[in-house]
Amino acid sequence: GARHGRFGETVQFHMSHVYTTIRRRFLMKKLLCAFVLGLLVSASGYARDSMRFRTHLDGFNAAGAPVATNATGEAKVEVIDGGTALKFRVNVAGIENLVMAHIHVAPAPVDVTDPAGPPAFWFTGGPPPDTTLSERVNGRLAEGYIITNGQLASWDTTDPLDGTVEGLIIAIEEGRASVIVHTDDLDPDTPTGVQGDSRAGELRGTLR
Repeated sequence: GARHGRFGETVQFHMSHVYTTIRRRFLMKKLLCAFVLGLLVSASGYARDSMRFRTHLDGFNAAGAPVATNATGEAKVEVIDGGTALKFRVNVAGIENLVMAHIHVAPAPVDVTDPAGPPAFWFTGGPPPDTTLSERVNGRLAEGYIITNGQLASWDTTDPLDGTVEGLIIAIEEGRASVIVHTDDLDPDTPTGVQGDSRAGELRGTLR
């Protein structure tokens, strides 16, 4: 009877040891998985944070038609805050009669000779009727951040991410976003589509 008792105690001890070992290995695997997942999430956020886009601005309008102008410009956009916001800067030279400047979003990737799609974000000017700035600009046109959906306008009602910061970032990544600077001398009797008077856009570039 004593021998059977000791045997039972030995079996129980070994079973307890095996259970403890298995439990420790299981917990270690869970911790390892959580650590790896954390690294992947962190790396994903860092990768998005490191995304920078820029474009040179040349004489084209929103429809893709060339505009004869001596004005030039450059726009830079950077993804920040783990891919949840954007930082932007737009510089121009030789712009007369600035009236508006936007990011336009098209349904497909575009070049400057393609239709740019509707405006999604106003760098300056604002939606109508607040569009009569008529400024001369040499240097910084706009600088700031896009951090809320409320800063954006609708560009495609069939897009589930229409009017969102996430959707705008995706559009920029896919080459669907254009920066366009519009000018207007506010005189209806003068020809449009020329330097200093090109309401459809005087300078344009695709963010890449």
